[in-house]
Order: sequence, then C-alpha cells, then structure tokens
Amino acid sequence: MSATTGPRDGLLLVAAFASGAAALAYEMLWTRMLALSLGSETVGVLAALAGFFAGLALGAALLHDRSLRARDPARLFVVLELVAAGFAVVSPHLLQLLARVLPAWLGPVAAAGGAAALAASTAVAAAVLALGAAPLGASLAALVEARRRTCPSDQDGRGLGRIYGANTLGAALAALVSVHLVFPALGYGLGAALAALAGVGAALAARAWSARTSGHVSRDMPASPGPEGHVPGASSESPVSRDTSAPPAAVDASRDPDPDLLREPWLLDLVAFGAGLTGIGLQVVGVRVLGQHLENTIYTFAHILAAYLLATGVGALVYQRFAARAVAGRPGTVTAVLLWLLALLVVPAAIVLAQGPALLQALAPEAAGLARAGAAELAVAALVFAPSALLLGALLSHVIGLVAATGRGVGRTYAWNAVGCAAAPFVFGLVAVPRLGYADALYAVLYAYLALFAVFGWFRRFSPVKLIGGVLAGVALTAAGPRSLALVSDSDGWVRREERQTLHGLVAVSERPGPGGAPLRRLQIGKRFRMGGAAGFGEQRMGQVCSLLSHASGPEGPIPKALYLGLGTGSTMGGALAVPHAAAEGVELVPEIVELLPHFADINHDLAKRPEVTLHAADARRYLAAAPGSYDLVVADLFHPGQAGASSLFAREHFAAARDHLRPGGLMCQWLPLYQLDEADVRTIVRTFLDVFPESYAFLGIYNAQNPALALVGRAPDPAAGQLRLNVARLQADTAKLQNIVDPRDLLASYVMGPGELAAWAGEGPRNTDLAPEIAFQAARVAYRDDRTLGAHNLGVILERAVPAPAALLTGSGAEALAAASAPFTAAARHYLAGEIARGDMADLSGMSWETAEQFVRAYEADPAFAPARGALYTIARKNQALAAKLLPRMLARTPDEPRVYEAYLLHLRAAGDQAAYQQLRAEATAKFPGATLP
Repeated sequence: MSATTGPRDGLLLVAAFASGAAALAYEMLWTRMLALSLGSETVGVLAALAGFFAGLALGAALLHDRSLRARDPARLFVVLELVAAGFAVVSPHLLQLLARVLPAWLGPVAAAGGAAALAASTAVAAAVLALGAAPLGASLAALVEARRRTCPSDQDGRGLGRIYGANTLGAALAALVSVHLVFPALGYGLGAALAALAGVGAALAARAWSARTSGHVSRDMPASPGPEGHVPGASSESPVSRDTSAPPAAVDASRDPDPDLLREPWLLDLVAFGAGLTGIGLQVVGVRVLGQHLENTIYTFAHILAAYLLATGVGALVYQRFAARAVAGRPGTVTAVLLWLLALLVVPAAIVLAQGPALLQALAPEAAGLARAGAAELAVAALVFAPSALLLGALLSHVIGLVAATGRGVGRTYAWNAVGCAAAPFVFGLVAVPRLGYADALYAVLYAYLALFAVFGWFRRFSPVKLIGGVLAGVALTAAGPRSLALVSDSDGWVRREERQTLHGLVAVSERPGPGGAPLRRLQIGKRFRMGGAAGFGEQRMGQVCSLLSHASGPEGPIPKALYLGLGTGSTMGGALAVPHAAAEGVELVPEIVELLPHFADINHDLAKRPEVTLHAADARRYLAAAPGSYDLVVADLFHPGQAGASSLFAREHFAAARDHLRPGGLMCQWLPLYQLDEADVRTIVRTFLDVFPESYAFLGIYNAQNPALALVGRAPDPAAGQLRLNVARLQADTAKLQNIVDPRDLLASYVMGPGELAAWAGEGPRNTDLAPEIAFQAARVAYRDDRTLGAHNLGVILERAVPAPAALLTGSGAEALAAASAPFTAAARHYLAGEIARGDMADLSGMSWETAEQFVRAYEADPAFAPARGALYTIARKNQALAAKLLPRMLARTPDEPRVYEAYLLHLRAAGDQAAYQQLRAEATAKFPGATLP
C-alpha cells in the first residue's frame, strides 16, 4: 500500500473499466432499440439519448445519500451493477415489445412534433431506461465513495481521476468491440447478455477489492454523514456533532483569490452541468459537420464516440498523474483555466472540421474498405475532438476529486453532469443547428464555455479585468475560424438554389440548364446522396410499377388508400399518382425535404398541392406502426441500407406491421437498391420478406444495369382470392394514359420471379430482425467498399433465375393474347439487360465487343417495340462503324419496313465510303418510302 494512495487500486480500476464497458454497450443497445419505438426523427433520436442521460442523472441524484450512508459502498456498487446487468439481459425483449405497442400510443403526439412530442418521448425514454440507467448513474458515485474511505491521505481526491479515466477507457473500448464484434456476431439479445457479463465482472472485481481492503478503512475517516448529521449505523440517540455544512480543510486553496471554493459546492455542480452540456454539444454539432462527408453507418458513430471517449479517459489519467504540483493551492484557478482553454479549443476544432473532407480523402480514398475508412474516421474524429476531450477529462476528474474531498459524495455532482448531457442534444441539436447553422452552433459551444468561465470566476472573486479579457480573447479568436461549415459544394454546371443545415445532414437543391432550356434540379443530402438531376423517368416508372399492380388487382375505381414511405424529390410518389388514387399519404423522415418538394414540382407532378395527398415529416417505421387505418398499397422507396437506422426498414417486424395494415389482397411494394447490397444481403432481405409475405413477386424497376432496383411485391392474404390476379382491361386503360409505362407488356417484362423462384433463390439463412439486425452491419461494410459492380452482379444473378410472367397472373378478356404478346417483349428486355451488364460503365463505344453488341441486336430481333434496345443500337451504329456493319443488316432483316433503320444504314454506308452499296440501298428505300427525306 502506498503512503499516499492507500490500498492498491488494481481491482478497483478493473471494476471501473468493466463498468464503463458494460454501460457503453448498454447505451448503444438501448438507444438504438428505443428508436424503433420513438422513431428516427430528430425528436425521437434526441429523446432516446436524453432519456439515457436522464436515467443516469435520476439514479445519481436519488441514490446520492444512500451511497454516503452505506456501511460498504463497494457492496452497493456490486448491487447496482447486478441490477443494471439484469435489466440489460431482458431489455432487448422488453424494448422489442415496446416497439410493437408504443407507436400506437404515442402516434398522434409524435406525429405532431413540437414541445409535446419532445416531452412525451423523453419521458417515455427515461421511464423505460430507469431500471438500467439509474443504477449505472449511481454506481460511479458508490465506487468513488468506497475509494475515498480507504484513501484518507488522498485529501483532495485527485487520485479518483484514475477511476473516472478507467471507466471512460472501458467505454471507449466497448464502443468499438460491441459494434465490430459482439452485436454483428451475436445480435442484440445475446450481445446484451455478453455486455451484462462485463457488468457482473465489474461487480466481482469490486467485491474482491472490498474484501482485500476492508482493513484499510481509516478510523479517522468514517462513513460520510447522512443528511441529518448521523453516522450511518449509529443509533438515533448517538448524534454526530460534525458540522456537515463545512467541508474538510484538507484541500489547499490558499493561492486562489477566494480560498472557500469547497464551501460553495453548487458552483462545482454548475461546472459539472456545463461540462456535460458543452461536451456533448460539441459532439452533436461536430458529428453533423463530419457527417456531410462520412458514410454515417452504425460504424461511423462508434468510431467517433470511441475517439472522444478515449481522449477523455486519457485526459483523466494524465490529470491525476501530473497535475498535483500545478493544482496545489489553486484548485479554483485550475478550474477557471481549464474552462477558458476548453473555450479556445473550439476554434481549432472548427478549423479541422473545415479540412475534414480533404483529410478523409487523403487517409481513405473512395472504396477503401471498412478497415481503412474506419481508421480514417477515428483519426479525423481524434483531430477534431481529442484536444477538447483531453481537457474535459481533466476538468471532470478535477471537479469530482474536489467534490469527493468535501465528504459530501459525488452523486449529485455526477447527476448534474448527466443533466447537462441530457440537455445538450436539445440545446444544440434541436435549437442551435437549425437556427444558427453548423458554424455558429459550434461557436455557441465556445460561448457557453466562456459563460461558465465568467460565472465561475466572478463567484470565486477573480479579477474582473482578467475575466473580461479572457472572454474578449475567446470571442476574438472566433475570427480565425471558418465562417461556414457547409462543406458540400456543387459540381461543375450546378448552381445552388437553396440549402438547409439540419441534424440529418446538409440538404441542398441545385439546378442546371436542361434540354430545351428547362432547368434540371437535384436534391442532395451531404456528399453521398443525390436524387433527381434528370427528368425523373426512372423514379416515376418505379412508382407506376407498384400503382399499376395495385389498381389492376384491387377493387373497381381509384386505389382507395395508399401509403408511400420515403419521398426524396417526390417523383416516385408523383409518378405513381398518375394511376388514379382516392387518397394517398407520403412520409419523409427529414422535414426540410418535405418543405423543398415544390422545387421538384415538374417531376413530382406538383405533389405538395394535390388534394388527394397528405404529406408527413415522420419516421416511416413508426408512422406505419402507429397508423390507425388500413391501406390498399404500401410503397417503400429506396432506402440506403447501410445508413444508421435504415436496417429497421428491412426488418421482419416492419414488414409484419405493413402486412397488418393492408386490407385483404393489398400489396406492399418494397424497393431494394441492388447497387448498395451484396448478393447475400439481398437474399437475407428476400428471405425475411417471404417470412411475412409468402405470396411475393419480384419486378425490376428500370432497365439499368448500373443502378438497378428490385421491387419485392408482397400480397396480404385474401380468403376471397387465391393469388394475385391482374385485370387486363384495367392494365390497358391505365398504361394508355401513362408516359413511363405505356404498354402492359412493359410491366409484365419487368416480372422476374414468383413465390417459388424467390424462395429457391433465397434459400436458408439468417433473417433481418430487430434483435438480429444483419443488414445494419453487413450493408454498412458494403458501403465502405463502394463497389460499383454490385448492381450488375446482382442483376445478373437475378436474370439467371428469372422466369416470364405466368399467364395465370392475368385475368379478364384478352389475358391469353396479352400473355402471348408479352413473351417476345420479355425476351427483348432480358437480352438488353444482358448487354448492359456486359457493357458495364463503358463510355467509349468504339471499344465494345461484338459479343456485347449482339445482345442488343438479339433484343431488337426478339421485339423491335422494346424501345431501350432501339436507342442503344442506333447509338452504337453512330459510334462504331465496325459494329454497325454487323448489326444494321440484322436490324433491316427484322424490320424491313422501318424508315429509321434505312436512314441509319445509309449514313453508315456513306461514312464507310461504300458507294455501290449506298446507292443500291438508297434506291430500295426511295421505292419503299416515296417522298421521304433520305441521307
């Protein structure tokens, strides 16, 4: 045992480390699963985070006196850790149950947003997590009190920094291990049990330490007095005369302007609150700024959190190791200086954030893979947050040590710190970012630190000149920082019309001149997500695939009621509404996107003003679960599967909610971005979808091999109709009015698989569920690879198993004729897609092989009415004379009465200099098309 530190702290540090690791794993699990109930809107995300911190604060405050009165605080720590571990084991199942019932209870409030939604959601989160988070909030205070009693010579409590540091380092390690190893391998159910084992390990280590050090409790340092001034364990007739209002005189503050720092502990509580508010506030704003160029997967946030926690823990350990001489005699001065330095460090953080895109690109270029990209995220996060986090760790250790030295315990101080953490997401995320923008919201953190510095210094009687000078210096330093942290610029030719800086990322609308002078507009969220930028043909077609299927298989008249999840530019929903709807609801997570829809009125058919349409800014999953009525059609647009939170939109529970909200025979149309998933992930989603919708079909959205989309169309059971049937008359009437799918054969050519083919392809394997979110981890890994061949590969695999639409799918007069006419059209589509897959991203058609070009020729020969093949062939003929010589004769043989083929052939012969053949073909064309203008 050291003369200055008391009994060896090895086991105690193990307990603190394991407790921090368990707590962080719990937090990640609980906040992610609470999002299933509260939603992924700003209010829901902030409420889940605030609810966790509120639970910590509640436990620290309520059990503050208990930790002081406890005869054995280490034993109290053991009990608290075991309670938290027990809750952790059952929590995944409890939160999963909550996700089924809570949205319906909160639905109207959550949908309305505002203060009511905020209060309700936060209250729910805090109440749900109270059993788990409250014990964690009190456990650190109990551990600190246990050490204080065994280390009487550690009079200013500075050695307690090691406990805080070890606890934080454990949390940093857990941030990485839980996301990279535990949860992907075990899921949330078993993963929670493993995290609980860490909590049990913390309890065992603390118990062993307590048993080893039980003889070292100082006779001169009894258990801290309770609120009535009694020593715990003493009878009510044996009052203790110790004055609990006066702190021990052991802490030397003789060199401070006011030596009575510890007589006003409220000021230290204020610093703890402010440190939580500003520390989390810096994270909230910094993560949003970095998120403009990050992948924003479940791994991204773990990497940033780990970097922050690691620096905080190191700061705490460095403080306790080296700060003794600097702190001696001036604890108030050290507090003030740390607050001032923390304020100044916000400006370097802003400068690094402004250089974040260049740093990320230098450390991990595109398609670097998870390992390298993750290391880059860690490195950049460390450059941004580590300087501040190091000092914050030192400040919190300093404050905790001073409060512990008063003998009053640290529970209430820790509670105030947690309250500050709980308030930060709302202050900086809900208020500062949308109202001030990223840069000024970040500088608001600096101003908050300066305010703390000024208030603390004033009450500690520091020189007003020094305080005013310090504040002015901090404010002046902001002039050296960037004025804007909107870091996504427009590419060449695009001009930004409007942008919004939001918690969901930078949302911008840009435009450039389009064909005929009409502007083309693009919606961009951060660097990686762009929608629009063209006439919206593909998106509109995707919407019409789903609405045509619904209208042709549903009751007479317009589609009674449809729900569209995910809007973007609104072109998918707008295109779908070209098929008559009586009522349609659209749901979009980002409110600013809904506000910007009028910019895209040309391609979304003025969606925001249509009388049959109601638009909501809400989380798609929670909205569907809370919906009171039923729908005839639910369309889930393309969601980026690697984005944090998006996995739940491909979960079995979400699909089940959709099925339960469909009328008998109603359809759910789930679009899959084949270019953002590897084959195994696509099959996992298909397998999961089939569990809920055994009668499912697959349709292709657009004839594109680079960015293909697959629709999984599931049908709710209908006792009155055995399987999906499409009314031919309705199909013909609807397609006659459309501009994207103008022929029923086009819709049927998009058909690739039925229930049997889908089941055979999906095979056996894992499902994507709330407790085993396979897609959250696997699709995120795919995102870091940025593999541009995924779409073509997945499309090729599907085409290998594709079958024609069965004749039994059609009903009504003309069904047999349409089925027969669709066969060659379908063959043309398959040949065309095979050619597109073989072509890849080839821009220079002069290098195209005949084997690739022949696929387009075969498509034309199968059915010349298939327009994509015609366009491709005419382009190839213009660009490649060698291929033109082979393909044009076959096109002419297939359609000898097509003027455009003659025109293309004549141009080729003239360019090739074959005058004899040119004159012969021109004479033939003149005879066939008298009066036509020929080259």
